[in-house]
Amino acid sequence: MTETNNNKNGKRIGLIILSIVVAIYLIGTIIFSNIALPGTYLNGKDISYASKKEAIASAPEDFSLNVSGRSDKSFKINPADIDYKAEVPKDAKIDQNPFTWPSALLSNKKQKFDVDYKVFYDRDKLDKVIDSSSMMSNFTEPENAKIAMKDGDFYIEKEVSGDKIDKEKLKKAIIDNINTKSNDLVLDDSYYVNPELTSDSKQIQDALADAQSLKDMSIKFNFNGFDLKLEGDSLLDLFDMNDEGPELNYDKVYEYAKYLASETDTYGKNRKFNATGIGEIVVGPGVYGFRLDVDGMVDKIYEQINSRQSGDIEPVYDNIAFVRTETGEDIGDTYVEVDISRQHLWFYKNGSLILESDLVSGRPVDGWASNVGVGQILNKAANTKLRGLNFDGQTSYETPVDYWMPIGWDGEGFHDAPWRSAFGGQLYLQRGSHGCYNLPPSVAKTLFENVDYLTPVVVYESSTNNSPAMAY
Repeated sequence: MTETNNNKNGKRIGLIILSIVVAIYLIGTIIFSNIALPGTYLNGKDISYASKKEAIASAPEDFSLNVSGRSDKSFKINPADIDYKAEVPKDAKIDQNPFTWPSALLSNKKQKFDVDYKVFYDRDKLDKVIDSSSMMSNFTEPENAKIAMKDGDFYIEKEVSGDKIDKEKLKKAIIDNINTKSNDLVLDDSYYVNPELTSDSKQIQDALADAQSLKDMSIKFNFNGFDLKLEGDSLLDLFDMNDEGPELNYDKVYEYAKYLASETDTYGKNRKFNATGIGEIVVGPGVYGFRLDVDGMVDKIYEQINSRQSGDIEPVYDNIAFVRTETGEDIGDTYVEVDISRQHLWFYKNGSLILESDLVSGRPVDGWASNVGVGQILNKAANTKLRGLNFDGQTSYETPVDYWMPIGWDGEGFHDAPWRSAFGGQLYLQRGSHGCYNLPPSVAKTLFENVDYLTPVVVYESSTNNSPAMAY
């Protein structure tokens, strides 16, 4: 009897427990018909145990976007900042089986739902929020790695990444996040304006090797009498440093070529001269002398430096002289000397006097005097005619000569004068030429046959002062 009662009591308790479990299950099912199951996410947000209806309705209003990036800079976009609104689709719902709530409690399994809200915002206000953010102000510009020089050594100066934002790319990403209701945007390197050249790039490494090759270059200029070299600091000073390494600066190269001209040009300069029977005098300039072609030298310098090879550069001249001596001067031991005061000519060749003679120079009145300075044999013409104005300045003359040797741009030169029976002395004061140097025919012939093109002609007045300077 006791055993039967115990069995009945056990069954009764089991039914009670089962009824309770069923009741709890049904109550849970009813509850989870309206609230989200554990592990439920709506558009990435955990809404476990929240009202499904309210979660769908309130999700757009909870939107905000945190933007973060380099230099610990960040800013937040709130819905009110951009007049953000999101329209809930009429058919939006969270479709879950409430009967599965026990397994949801026990499994920790996530169930994700995405609702495609129709989003509205003010684009102008979004622009203002972006522009006024810390990311768009006080930023550091990116800088390429570059070749630099210190204490005569080249090295690579590392690039600067900076934190300058690519605004258009940032704006597009923000709009994408707004449309997808993502709450965080972390900017990686692709959102920034980055250096184009980094210290480990092949281009900058090659530029360093190229720059280092300059340190060993030596360029010699072949000016007789001058020791002029372009090397070391003087060479490096011609370069500017850019992102790709040293680059020749045209203005600096041009100024260096002008310096070479100033050091070596003899054209247009006074000269010390050892006058026959007198000694050292100073003679003014004329058409004779070396004058460097500055533009041509710039081209030569560029060509040599760009070869990255040491070497010699031959000068390029606008005007050349007969000789460049070991002292850098341009009157050696071959020249024609004329003293207007003594009305005399001397011709030295290789240091030997091979000809001297009296002559008749220009009449020193009304602008007919022969000019002083250093000319040169510009040409030699046989059997030609000389033409010009007579002393009256009105009528003209035409005189045939056998030997003509112009020495300057003033129309002056040496020629034979067979119409004269006497030369030298004071004849030139009253019966002088139109500026040329009249010579006895035999002297003119000897000079013509022995003097070379470009031979310097030194003209001076040793005791008078009637002649103007030679044009140059």
